[in-house]
Amino acid sequence: MQRAIRCFLGLTCFLSLAAADVTQLSQFQVKSQFFRLREALQRSGWNDSGNLFYRALVESRFGQEAAAIADLQKFLAGPADPVQQRAAYEELASALMRVGRYGDSAHALAQALRLTPPGDADRAATQNSRALYGSLADVPPQTVEFGKHVSTRASLNLLGTWDVPVQVNGRQGEWIFDTGANLSTLSESEAARIGLKPHETGTYVNGSTGKKNPLRFAVAHDLLFGNAHLHNVIFLILSDRVLYIGPLKYQIRGILGLPVLRALGCVRMSAKGDLRIETTATGGAGPPNLFLDGWELIAEVRHGDQRLQMFFDTGANASFVYPSFSNSLTADEIAKLKRKQDEIGGTGGTMSPMTEVAPTLSLGILGRIVELKDISVLPDQPKGSRSYRDGVLGMDALHDGFTLDFRDMQLRLD
Repeated sequence: MQRAIRCFLGLTCFLSLAAADVTQLSQFQVKSQFFRLREALQRSGWNDSGNLFYRALVESRFGQEAAAIADLQKFLAGPADPVQQRAAYEELASALMRVGRYGDSAHALAQALRLTPPGDADRAATQNSRALYGSLADVPPQTVEFGKHVSTRASLNLLGTWDVPVQVNGRQGEWIFDTGANLSTLSESEAARIGLKPHETGTYVNGSTGKKNPLRFAVAHDLLFGNAHLHNVIFLILSDRVLYIGPLKYQIRGILGLPVLRALGCVRMSAKGDLRIETTATGGAGPPNLFLDGWELIAEVRHGDQRLQMFFDTGANASFVYPSFSNSLTADEIAKLKRKQDEIGGTGGTMSPMTEVAPTLSLGILGRIVELKDISVLPDQPKGSRSYRDGVLGMDALHDGFTLDFRDMQLRLD
């Protein structure tokens, strides 16, 4: 791209855990270090009834919603600390939402709000989510069927991200393949073109620049993508203006978000855009390096000997990092940082923060090393429940191709 703009739409133990172990589990949970929490539970005794709360959190974050819902409900049926109760209700809401039980999710969030202080940084977002899921209560869960493999080819758009071919109501579209979208999204004109009618919710959605956009939704009862046939796919409907990227004079018409992509089970994208949906288990080596935070994907990456957590966003053409990432930089890397006025564009507008730029950064992703260039270090850390994130992992990390495997919760680089 001509301009430096980033568009980003073991041995089983049945003894009770020692107090020090429980404290460590609590610290991992509070800091959203779920890779470490999972590892600690495996060492300490996964089946110990004393760590039911933590086990349920891990089940939910690593895609085992049915087990998580059962264990969270069991935990909430007994006496518990109010802080843990709130966290359990919030996690229960996320798990219920991901399996399409939107009304039950809204009820769980109402219980979480009862335990949330009035001045809490995440209270407004939780209220908004409760209202949204309540408005979706009558929508059936999304389902998917698979046919024989068909050749599917993605193409790079002006944003530097992948567009993929889809079909709704017999009409073709080319929409962004976006793991960073927690719901699929259509512009008003695109929704009208394919015959989807928007419904009001009285809620809002945060754009990638932080701006609040009024939220309407529509439901596609049939969506074809490759050899996948999906039903009851929920779309956000935003105005064309909101989805227009002014600096590039580019109109986003549609976005395939994480609920659709996860339903595929396992999808591989080659460096040339050849896309294949794997309908059978492929079995990736190594532990999971992805977990779910609601409908957002968090990837574990390594820089030097540091383990870091980055929001995985294929709708971002370039990766960037937050101040917390700086703790992993070497003295030489710090010395090479340069000040720069950056430009970040996405749904809702653009921002121009003053950043520092690292000429190169090496990231390890499940044993593979990728070299990134001109990586911005933004001046502010995310707030509230997202403060644990060290950055955003975008398309520049995926240029040689990748596999996104939701069965093993792995991102694998080619």
